[in-house]
Amino acid sequence: MLANPVPSHSQTDVLICLDNQQVASRIGAVLSQQGLTISAIPAAGLQQWLEPNGCQLVVTHTAMIGEVRDRLNLPVVNIETFIFDRPDHVTEGAARQFDGDAFVKRVFSVMNGTQRRAAAG
Repeated sequence: MLANPVPSHSQTDVLICLDNQQVASRIGAVLSQQGLTISAIPAAGLQQWLEPNGCQLVVTHTAMIGEVRDRLNLPVVNIETFIFDRPDHVTEGAARQFDGDAFVKRVFSVMNGTQRRAAAG
């Protein structure tokens, strides 16, 4: 029997499927602050993932979207659409910036749309 590194029977609102666990932790912290329950797995762990009760969406990156959609019947939010180049990075700061506010709004928008579609169907 294969060991599942993440709980499969617990309530999880959002599954984060990213290989960079530092980024996954940051994204998880942002969503947890909004009251959501999070599970995070590396892309390689997707094959062992069992959809938890209540999971409403998956956060991943462009290269993983197809595999996530093939494996799970959940909507996807692409984290890369919220990362922008900063033209002022030459003088200060990082070259790229994450728009956390827009990301959180998109997550809740997708989750609310999922709930409406489930109730209508």
